Amino acid sequence: MGLGRMAFQISNNMRTVLVFLKFLGFFPGFVRERKRTEHRYIVLRLTAYALTLFGILLNLYFFKANVAMTFRYHKHFGFLHATTVSTIITGIKPFINAMLLFLMVLRLKSHIKMLRMMDNVDQIFKKSFGKSPPIRRYNKIFGGIVLFFVVLPLTYRIFESIWMDIHSRHKRTLSEWLTDVSFILVPLLTAWNMIPLFYYVFCNRVVCYWCKTLKKCIQKEHFKRQFSLKFYYEQFLRITALQKAIGSVFNPIVFFSLAWSLLMLSLTIYFITQPASRLAEPITVQQISSERARKELTERVYINLGWSAIQITVAIIHIIFICATGLKTNEETRKIINAVLAIVPDSNADLDRFQISCFVHKMSTQYMWGMTVWRAFPLERTTFFTLVSVMFTYSFLLLKLKDNPAVSPIIRQIIQINGTNVNGVL
Repeated sequence: MGLGRMAFQISNNMRTVLVFLKFLGFFPGFVRERKRTEHRYIVLRLTAYALTLFGILLNLYFFKANVAMTFRYHKHFGFLHATTVSTIITGIKPFINAMLLFLMVLRLKSHIKMLRMMDNVDQIFKKSFGKSPPIRRYNKIFGGIVLFFVVLPLTYRIFESIWMDIHSRHKRTLSEWLTDVSFILVPLLTAWNMIPLFYYVFCNRVVCYWCKTLKKCIQKEHFKRQFSLKFYYEQFLRITALQKAIGSVFNPIVFFSLAWSLLMLSLTIYFITQPASRLAEPITVQQISSERARKELTERVYINLGWSAIQITVAIIHIIFICATGLKTNEETRKIINAVLAIVPDSNADLDRFQISCFVHKMSTQYMWGMTVWRAFPLERTTFFTLVSVMFTYSFLLLKLKDNPAVSPIIRQIIQINGTNVNGVL
């Protein structure tokens, strides 16, 4: 029984995270299936897939309602109105969640393979070096971060309800407050949005721990030879194979997350830099003559902008976390090569010079650096600064076009023509 538990040490310690993923529909599978009777296994699997299907359909239902609301706002206020833009920014979240659920289910076999590879690597490292990642501590950090990002929108939703109840003509009763499902759905939507990102960081932290362990053990070879370089190379290959497995699971999610995050930032920058956008007075006298109704709608616009600010912050967090996590993993992997190269001047390693040369040559030629975005480009410092520079360049160009007296009237005319065409279609 002890050996059986040892074989699944990582996945056993990750049980809290995996159950959370299963409850949200991200992981409708099982790492090991040998102890389950056929009937119980079928029931559990069907339940897991039902949760996934429920999550996808629920998010698509919300997305459909948000699209209809966006078209209504566009019809009454126009595309560049604060309400329309904020509805687009916040209304796309259910579609993002549905896509994340679909991508995780699509990569289910790769996900299970990744977890089993983690168990194998942990078993070998624990037997050889006596080291194992502090999964329980990672679980606590994971749970704390998720709790923070769930409580944040819930707090804002409670503030929104209290604020609108105070300034509204119709006061809600206690039963209406208790039966308001938005207090459950809002944190749930945020959890669906953020969990894949934090799980990606979690898996990379585990890999970084093994990279550090291998690097430290290689550095100790200066003082006492314990293992051959061939053994270290085999462990390096196991780590890189695990990195490849993590990439196979998360590459579509990373690519999609970067895409929608950049889309949100681009839309926000475009709205802020346009001369036709209004934030100080979103509801004008020409649109609604009633002072009280106009004031209530203006307050609603500002509340919606608060939700947009939260979603924009989430987009920025996605970009920073993805780039920082990939950078950390790749740098820790490079340090293994540096540790191997440091053995070369050692007098005790004269007989191993040829083997070290082969080791470094294989690492340099056969290993494509770990965390990438579908092998299109690596997650390095240059990736992050490239994305930042693109956003700044985009903002600068829009501001220059806005301030240019020769271009601004043309842009406003194009906006008016496009708005007329869209209204004609609607």
